[in-house]
Formats: sequence, structure tokens, C-alpha cells
Amino acid sequence: MAKKAKKQSAGTPDWMVTFSDMMSLLLCFFVILVSMSEIKSDQKFYEVMQSLRVAFGGYEALVGAIPGENQRKNTLIERLEALELPSPQKKEGDVDDPGIDGLKWRVTDVRQGTQIVVGGLITFDRFSAELKPQAQELVAKTAEALRGQNLKIAVTGHTTREDLPPDAAFPSKLELSFARAQAVRDELIAGGVRADRIMCVAAGDSEPLVAQAYTEERRAQNRRVDIVVTEDTVEDYEGSHQDD
Repeated sequence: MAKKAKKQSAGTPDWMVTFSDMMSLLLCFFVILVSMSEIKSDQKFYEVMQSLRVAFGGYEALVGAIPGENQRKNTLIERLEALELPSPQKKEGDVDDPGIDGLKWRVTDVRQGTQIVVGGLITFDRFSAELKPQAQELVAKTAEALRGQNLKIAVTGHTTREDLPPDAAFPSKLELSFARAQAVRDELIAGGVRADRIMCVAAGDSEPLVAQAYTEERRAQNRRVDIVVTEDTVEDYEGSHQDD
């Protein structure tokens, strides 16, 4: 008498359950790796996510900028990043200056989609508002990138939290920071940037770049001027200051 064939059990095979569990664990592992890593830009984030999607059987999508209100900012960023700042030549007898490191180009979003800080650190000597040669070179290169644009620029001066000496050339930190901003403004105008695009802002010691400035090298980073490009245009301000 022939034996009856065993009935196949309904449902997913056991190996498929094990395989699914393994893939889920791998996905969790990669997600943890991504969350623990430092992703410095949205583009890098998309690249990582696309790699994960392809690895787990998905498809690779093209990621691009969506045109619209950020188009002006993206165009400016591309122009700034295309520039190369020359490395300063160190002469015999020169000493290390924290401001020299500031010659490296940087474009940083300080408020997402609103402002862009351009250029490196424009630093000053203690209690001085005079631009150093390295800073003049940096501002001139920044002016080259900003020429021909119509966006408003905020030039913000800063100081350290050190008390001014009795014989200081400026009676207050606000006036010192404003004088530093004016020095950079004048240099930008000399480099071809329209004067009506530039606003001078005095921040005093209220916005330190380095909060725990216990050494002279760290304090030097707070004696600075930031060149901030906003998304506002010159036309946005026309008519806002009419006489009553």
C-alpha cells in the first residue's frame, strides 16, 4: 500500500524567516553606524542613504537641488567654493598667528537657508581695528567672490571679553567691534563690492566664537569680523527708510 505524501505546511519556509531576521539586524546595524558617524552635509547624508538603499535591494535615485527660493544661495555657494585662496608664504622671523589659519576658505550655514558666513577668520591684534596683511588678502579674495551679487552683506565686528586698558583707542568694546567692521567694509568696497549692499554690525563681546577662551590662541579667534551674506536683496530694503 502506497504511503500518503506528507502535507506541505502553509506559510513562509523556516529559512525565509531566518533570512528576514538577519537582514533586519544588518539594517539596524547600518542605521546605528550612520547615526554615530559625523555627516557634515546633506549631500553626504543622501549618499549614505542611497548606498543603504542599493545594498538592501532598492534603487539608486538622483539627488539634486530643488530650484526655488534657495537657488540664489546655491549659486553663491558654488561661486565661493570655486575660489582657491593662496596659502600665505611664511617669511623668516614670522611667528605663528592664529589669524593665518583663517585664510582657509569656509562656507558655513549659520541659519539654515538664511545666512552664509563666507571667508575664513578675519582676526585682529589686541585692542586694534587695523587689518593685518593676511586679513587684507582674505578680504580682497572675498570681495572678488561677492562682486556682481545683489544680496545684502552684514559685516559683524567682535571683541574678546578682556577689559580694555585705560589707554585704549576706543572707549568701549562696542565701538572697537564697530571700527573693526568698518575696516573690513572699507576693504570690501575697495575690492569692488557696492557700498549699498553692506551693513556694519557691532557685536562687542556678546558672540564669542570660542566660549572657553583661556589661552591667547583661543582668545585671538574672538577678535574677529564675520562677513555674512544674507538672502535679502538690496531691493528688499528700498522704500523701508522713507521720510515720514
